[in-house]
Amino acid sequence: MINFGDKKTILVILDGVSEERIIELNNLTPLEYAFTPTIDKIKWKGDHSKIVFYPDNRDPDSMTCILSMLGVEESIIPRNRAYLEAISSNINVNEEEVVMRCNLVRIKDNKLESFNGEGLSKYDMDCLSHSVKIGGDMRFYHISGYRNLLVLKKSREIIELPDLPPHENMGRNIESLTKDALQIEGLSKFIKDNKFAFNDNQYMFFPWGVSEVVELPSFEELHGKRCSLICCAEIVKGIGKAMRIRLPDLKNSTADTDTDLKEKARIVIEEIETHDVVIAHINGTDEVSHRKDIKGKVSFIERVDKEFISEIYNNTRDIRLIIASDHQTSTITGRHQKGPVDVICNEML
Repeated sequence: MINFGDKKTILVILDGVSEERIIELNNLTPLEYAFTPTIDKIKWKGDHSKIVFYPDNRDPDSMTCILSMLGVEESIIPRNRAYLEAISSNINVNEEEVVMRCNLVRIKDNKLESFNGEGLSKYDMDCLSHSVKIGGDMRFYHISGYRNLLVLKKSREIIELPDLPPHENMGRNIESLTKDALQIEGLSKFIKDNKFAFNDNQYMFFPWGVSEVVELPSFEELHGKRCSLICCAEIVKGIGKAMRIRLPDLKNSTADTDTDLKEKARIVIEEIETHDVVIAHINGTDEVSHRKDIKGKVSFIERVDKEFISEIYNNTRDIRLIIASDHQTSTITGRHQKGPVDVICNEML
């Protein structure tokens, strides 16, 4: 858990920025290799430690790690994130229902080739999502890009489905990945009905990650502080809404490397004037890691330092500034990995 202490605090979560050292980068991590004069200054004047945020019996994912960072007890951290993403999108889910994430994926030679609709534009993905065939008690919601949610009636068979994240199972046989879901009548029909060809590629809507309704404590209940959260990623917005944290509107920012970092910095500086804690989540470091783009990750980290961290560092006074990764994301494998992450602060933690 992050100790927010008695001082006004800005927590910057650079999603998945930490990873192991890479030979191609002179045996340095992307964060070490990147030119980051402001982050380096903060390290030199303050503290740089390595911390693990995920519980021993959980895999390192953003939901688990961020909730742990914010002090939520392990026993009430959800198994999967789809319900929190539903909250983020104002989708009502009742106690008799579950939510599943539903990626638009690409298949080649009957194997999972892309977890994020590679080869499709955002416009294509938006259009295709409106052509999804559903039946029975199911509800399908397009969230953004390749991300979708499927709401369906709760059953023991669905609750017991194994968790098979597409980004962790690239190259695997699609029939093997869906064999358990194909045993459930309604889900089987959904999977079979939503395989299609587009621009000479094979695609499908892949449901995974069952999530039930959960209630989380508010940030103020846990810490006695007023908090504002600046973010674009659906899961982080969902955490914010579930924990009754203020979510300011962003006009130009995204959950990828094309985000407007200066806009986010400006909102952070404004929000810390009226709040005890401001949390800024930057998701591009994770997305570029999943794409296995080492140079792109280094370049984006340098942008974060120049356009975001330096703006906050140079325009705030008497503020505790913490820069942390929630979990490791490897640009070699494209996967989340276990291990400690960087936590950098402008004073001793």
